[in-house]
Amino acid sequence: MNKMNDDNLPSHVMADLNAGFVMTDIDDGYQRCLKRSETVFTYRCDVNGEVHEDTIDTDKIDQDEAICGFYDSVDEVHELYEDSALMIIAECHFENDCPSQLPTS
Repeated sequence: MNKMNDDNLPSHVMADLNAGFVMTDIDDGYQRCLKRSETVFTYRCDVNGEVHEDTIDTDKIDQDEAICGFYDSVDEVHELYEDSALMIIAECHFENDCPSQLPTS
């Protein structure tokens, strides 16, 4: 069992946040992201007690495929998020590949 801190976050998630990760979706396995370069992002989320991690280079993925089901076009993502667009594209790719939370019962 993970020790919880004052913010009610597991200690390993708090350690990631202290190391530079940003929380992108607290309700979805404490999903968090670390920007490694302008095009490379590491995403992590907790799934069934395990940490799922993927490092994504947005120059090396099919961006149209990544955003499919989330946005109508890559241009729309750039218009909506401007400087954060590549992080959002990487997040979409991660969410498409991350295993879903499975029921525990």
